[in-house]
Amino acid sequence: MEKLVLTAENYGSVRRFFVETTHDQALLPTAQKSIIKQNPPEKVFTLKGSDHCPFFSKTLSLHKVFLEVAQLSSNRLT
Repeated sequence: MEKLVLTAENYGSVRRFFVETTHDQALLPTAQKSIIKQNPPEKVFTLKGSDHCPFFSKTLSLHKVFLEVAQLSSNRLT
């Protein structure tokens, strides 16, 4: 297998956001916090009561997150 090399020039140029799911049994909140700490995103969105699949358990809340990310992106371009 080829070793993956991430550089600030490439990987670092991509905006990252994290959707934290509070009732996730597949990726526990402690693991999510670790991911956030190791690779800090631009913003963390917390979906209270969401399981591992927020697109099923918290559809409207996830939609609001997507709209906010889109708004952040469009504000950055102007």
